[in-house]
Amino acid sequence: MQPNQPNSSSPLNLTAIKASPPPQAALRKAKEEDEWFASDRRKREHQREQGARTIIHWAIQGNIIVAGIIIAICLGVRGFHLIAAEEYKWLQKEQIDLLDNLAKYAGSGAVGSLLTRYLTKNVEHGQGNS
Repeated sequence: MQPNQPNSSSPLNLTAIKASPPPQAALRKAKEEDEWFASDRRKREHQREQGARTIIHWAIQGNIIVAGIIIAICLGVRGFHLIAAEEYKWLQKEQIDLLDNLAKYAGSGAVGSLLTRYLTKNVEHGQGNS
């Protein structure tokens, strides 16, 4: 037998090269950190989504308010043109027809139905999120 070859009849002792198990406290801490990072990522994504929804909500509300003010002014001007004497009227026939068409559009419920649908959707979702 050669001295460099191990004896096939004797069992090999590999305990000297066996890796030691990782410490349980370090594994637990690593798992806690993974859970914390995942939770933090979900929280930041939620905050970003809510921020975008808030901006869109305020933009739509602003548009609805501005549209309401413009429609009220147009209806006020049209009403004034119905009541006032001829020397106080400044609009031409085509401009008055345009105001009439705007009143028909506003009176048809298109603006009201859009407003109602939007607010109903947001109120229902708003109560669930609070």
